[in-house]
Amino acid sequence: MRFRVLVGDLMLCVVLVLGGQGGLHAQEKLPIGFVNVDRILKAHKPLVAQVDPLKAEAKELEAAIQVRQAEIETAMGQFQRAQPGSPEQQRLQGQIRKLQTDMQQFVVTERQQLQQKEVKVYLAFFRQLDAAITKYAKAKGLKLVLRQYETSLDEGQSLPDVMKALNRTILYEEGLDVTDDILKALDAQTPNAGTLER
Repeated sequence: MRFRVLVGDLMLCVVLVLGGQGGLHAQEKLPIGFVNVDRILKAHKPLVAQVDPLKAEAKELEAAIQVRQAEIETAMGQFQRAQPGSPEQQRLQGQIRKLQTDMQQFVVTERQQLQQKEVKVYLAFFRQLDAAITKYAKAKGLKLVLRQYETSLDEGQSLPDVMKALNRTILYEEGLDVTDDILKALDAQTPNAGTLER
């Protein structure tokens, strides 16, 4: 919380210094821009083309986990129905332990592999985004580009979305959002949709 207050104070100081005495004339714009990265993540088609298969893979993984969980539940039902202390119950107990251990290893391994794929895609994209923002900012004379989050104060949102809206740093801006320009620059850099490094 303290860090957020310091960032807010820093932004206020930047605005006051740039817009205050001896600063910009009333009709000049501040050399600041805002980029809504959330919107870019949803709208940049080459990125979406890479992320969608990962989402499908995550759904397939969850389905595979449910199948393995059902196998464990079936074995547990058989265990409960078996004669206590019988060789059948002991066999089932060993089978359940093995199924649980195998499932835990499967879940950890598969989720790590999926996360590594996601990290690779997002790192490549954010490098491209950083380069596009830097190039645009230099061309337009922007001295500061801040991330603006896509938030609203609408009712019926999930708790994380509500918290993001309540804790946003930028409460109001007019004419400083350069997201559309950055999206156009990214699209111009992409020779073919879906060819970002995998």
